Amino acid sequence: MAKVESGMEAMVDVYIFETTGLLEQLDEILLRTEQANEFKEEDINEIFRIMHTVKGSSAMMGFENLQQLAHKGEDMFFIIRENPEKVKDIGFVYDLVFQMSDLFKAEIEAIQNDDDYEATDFSEIIKKLEQGAKMLKGEMTAPAAAAASEASAPAAPAKNWGDDCTTVRVFFEDGCKMENLRAFLLLNKVREEAQILDFIPDDVESNQESANIIIDNGFIITFRAPDSKAVLQVIEEAINVQSYEVISNEPENKSAPAAETQQTASAPAAGKPAAQASAPAAAEKTEAKTETKATGSGKQSLISVNLAKLDQLHDIVGEIITTESMVIANPELDGLHLESFSKAARELRKLTSELQDTVMSIRMVPLTGPFQKMNRIVRDMKVKLGKDVELKIEGDSTEVDKSIVDNLNDPLMHLVRNCMDHGVEDTAEERVAKGKPAKATITLAAMNASGEVIITVSDDGKGIDSQKVIQKAEKNGLLTKPVHEYTEREIQNMILLPGFSTNEVVTEYSGRGVGMDVVKKNIEKVGGSLAVESKLGHGTTFIIKIPLTLAIIDGMEVKVGDANFIVPISAIKESFMVTNDQIIHDTQQGEMIMMRGVCYPILRLHDKFNLETDIKNFEEGIILLIEADNKSVCLFADELIGEQQVVVKPFPSYLSQYDIKREGLSGCTIMGDGRISLIIEVNNLIGLH
Repeated sequence: MAKVESGMEAMVDVYIFETTGLLEQLDEILLRTEQANEFKEEDINEIFRIMHTVKGSSAMMGFENLQQLAHKGEDMFFIIRENPEKVKDIGFVYDLVFQMSDLFKAEIEAIQNDDDYEATDFSEIIKKLEQGAKMLKGEMTAPAAAAASEASAPAAPAKNWGDDCTTVRVFFEDGCKMENLRAFLLLNKVREEAQILDFIPDDVESNQESANIIIDNGFIITFRAPDSKAVLQVIEEAINVQSYEVISNEPENKSAPAAETQQTASAPAAGKPAAQASAPAAAEKTEAKTETKATGSGKQSLISVNLAKLDQLHDIVGEIITTESMVIANPELDGLHLESFSKAARELRKLTSELQDTVMSIRMVPLTGPFQKMNRIVRDMKVKLGKDVELKIEGDSTEVDKSIVDNLNDPLMHLVRNCMDHGVEDTAEERVAKGKPAKATITLAAMNASGEVIITVSDDGKGIDSQKVIQKAEKNGLLTKPVHEYTEREIQNMILLPGFSTNEVVTEYSGRGVGMDVVKKNIEKVGGSLAVESKLGHGTTFIIKIPLTLAIIDGMEVKVGDANFIVPISAIKESFMVTNDQIIHDTQQGEMIMMRGVCYPILRLHDKFNLETDIKNFEEGIILLIEADNKSVCLFADELIGEQQVVVKPFPSYLSQYDIKREGLSGCTIMGDGRISLIIEVNNLIGLH
């Protein structure tokens, strides 16, 4: 993170979090309004609020370049907000604001990641924004332009705002400090409910000296709202507000309350600061505020927590689960009948399970963020490639672990780009000739399925030409068996191989044949898998399967010789015992078993991992049918021990040179008796067989 004053690190973290969220919200509104080709009043007000909030918070943090950038964007939308009916051509506004948003995000990332951060010079984009504002003003009548010019000048204190406005004088608690910043935060809250017309002092966001004026005379806000009572309620419930008074509509006498004054919430005498209000009245106000917040106004109480702290909490819960297993499964307790201990152990397991579920739920976040970002990718590529494409989003409320969500942005972006560049036909005429709608569709969908999340990225475009793929693979020497032995699905999934590409022309989006294998690896890093399904002429679907969480899984413990393995329960379809006459031998002496008309290969775990065991007869062991990526295999083990909830531990870094995961093992776990069990990586194990 950029170097900041000591003690300010937490404030910078909050600034980055809130500003990033606001910029994503800005992109979402711009994409929606651009598609509808109109700015509604609520959209303009919301964008203006975002710009103003970002400007103020940037000023508070001392990022003057970002403050100026947001201010210029705010100026443009002030003009649009004041005269929406006179703004005819706003197409250029989208391009300018998208550029501004991208620069803002890049600067935020630099603040977050660059220790030697230096402020970027935004003079070029600022000039463009100023020109955009002039264009908007030039399309308006002279009075409107004058009104817009008034936006960039300090508000004239003697202006009469009319009878439908309300002026309020607010006093903050004595000794609360930084009254000017508290006034600015209060403005942002009021702006959510009303249109701010004026406030005195008018430089609270940039002038620390204005705090003294607020202490002496209070903070005066003039606003217009459909329901002024709702705004007054917001002011009353705001933090550090001790009292306020509503002044009658005489803005030309703003320096002091008018003669007719409606006292509200223990307002002090006119012209006196809140500190001089009577103690009983102040106490009554504090009590009323506490009661209001405690009795529940129907609002959720939310806080932002650093992910590192959640990771630490998650690790502690994992250690608790491991320790609990060590206590309950202590070999010294074998043969003892301890009724009280057993009862306490059951209660402990129940509580640890609830604790784990709670911690997991805290880390779970919806896929809305990564999904909505794809709107911007599609929008930009539509413009550059000249393709008419609609992005449909389904199931974006599906939740997964935060650490997994953070690793999904790049894979999703690459897959969507691939659909836009390779999948969708080049022209609408080409689509119509095939009997398709002129507008292409890319669908981004998510759903929960048996302990994992399935995400699909699909298009209704050209599909994959299997003949072309197999020829390219043969030319590049990627085939491992004769061409005729490859299934259609295997051929389609060859596009995920390293360095594979059917694109003859290098473009900004297609690259030089690298990327799809990287996407696959990035998804596999979080324990997921990627597969392709396609039908020539009808489109392609990329299927991503990822676990709900990485750290704690439900597994089945099996014994093979002196070793123990954990098989994820989500991959187990059934377990059973067989007789020797049920075993089928293929032409290569491979062992298989027929179940319900389907023939499954058998993988002996002791052979796979070269373990010594006395259990080699099928009638003495146990078979587990596991499935992943629509492939199935039967695992043969000595004994089924039982279901266990285990904490996944990665292998030591010095073992990474052996690529253990590719051999079918994803990690290890510590069992209750202190033994170490290896965790089966189902996808790779099936792929190897």
